Amino acid sequence: MATTPVEVRRRFFVRMKHPTQMEALAPAMLVDVDAYRSRTDANILIAALAPHELDRLAQQQVEIIPSTQYQPLQAPDSVHVALDFHPLNMDDVMSHIKADKAWEQSRGENVHIAIVDTGICGTLPEFAGGKQSQFRWSLSPQDDPWTDAKGHGSMTAAIAAATNASGGRYSGVAPDSPIIACKTSFDDTELYQIYEYLIQLVESGKVKRLVVNNSYGRYVCAAPTINEDDPFPTILRRAVSKGIVVVFAAGNNHVVICKNDPTQCGPNTIWSVNSFDEVISVGTVDRNNRMDQPPRTLGGYSHRDSSRGPGQFASAISPKPDCVAPTYGEVVWGCGYVPMEWWGTSGAAPQVAGLAALILSKNPSLTAAQVQGIIKKTCVPIGLAPTCAGAGLIDCMAALSKASGKV
Repeated sequence: MATTPVEVRRRFFVRMKHPTQMEALAPAMLVDVDAYRSRTDANILIAALAPHELDRLAQQQVEIIPSTQYQPLQAPDSVHVALDFHPLNMDDVMSHIKADKAWEQSRGENVHIAIVDTGICGTLPEFAGGKQSQFRWSLSPQDDPWTDAKGHGSMTAAIAAATNASGGRYSGVAPDSPIIACKTSFDDTELYQIYEYLIQLVESGKVKRLVVNNSYGRYVCAAPTINEDDPFPTILRRAVSKGIVVVFAAGNNHVVICKNDPTQCGPNTIWSVNSFDEVISVGTVDRNNRMDQPPRTLGGYSHRDSSRGPGQFASAISPKPDCVAPTYGEVVWGCGYVPMEWWGTSGAAPQVAGLAALILSKNPSLTAAQVQGIIKKTCVPIGLAPTCAGAGLIDCMAALSKASGKV
């Protein structure tokens, strides 16, 4: 007996020319389609469409924008390789960036950090007590964002804002900041919905100050096709305009992926939204503030893979990355702890997200652009060109002094 082939649906942004078009088209053409109507742009619809539905929409005066799939930066069997032992750990990294000294001035109180990632292991003591915000996001109500089968999101959350107050092994940069867990598959139609949700939290006053960590990007060696006025780039910039500090990992493309010379600060491998002027893009260095040393595992990833600038969309006067943070040693991974040679730029970005939370807790009146400026102006130069290390290594103590007007 012949079976009816199952139609493959892909997710798309559908952009109308005006809101009245949405009212006319959506009920008639998308009645049986899994669709999401934008809360912030009356012309945007997100829908999972089959080929015949695409054909029908193509006959209308609408713009159909395919979704873009980003990747977390990334899984233990590739970028993040577990070692049998490492003499250092998260505490050493906190000391390296002077976060431990900064806690005398600020611990991130009253500033939420949203972790847009693979979920977070909510049973770890590092996330006990008040760490888990009442606000959270996942595409399905059945998919608890405080679970993490992949491990990556737990790492980034712990680096940004873990606490050892309830018996956890480590504290992150902002140990008193509540965490908003946002679990995603990294499709930009989902990421768009996450940012709409976060913007609404700020606009409603439910969240006063917010930092968002994004440790995902594009593993490519040539400029991907992206229009700056596409829905996801547009919603990112809208978030920053609302005072939300947005932090991105620079990427891990330089050597293994793109076969570039580890001693050179080019060519560019920081792509897409990770390179926008409005976001803080973060690279990584080793314990000696270098990014040219070979890995301990032959042919593997290491700090020399930190992506180099100037960035696909960065302006000439502000090349990417903006700064760097160190990654090495034992770190939270999933519901446990794993020693690693490095944590990728994935582990560098949440250090800056945590620092932004410390700054905003110290001075809540600062704009997102001012926070970015303070972080860059107080970095420690490490002898690398801006397209390698931006302004240099983050310094939490110096940044808090600047935020309080002492320097």
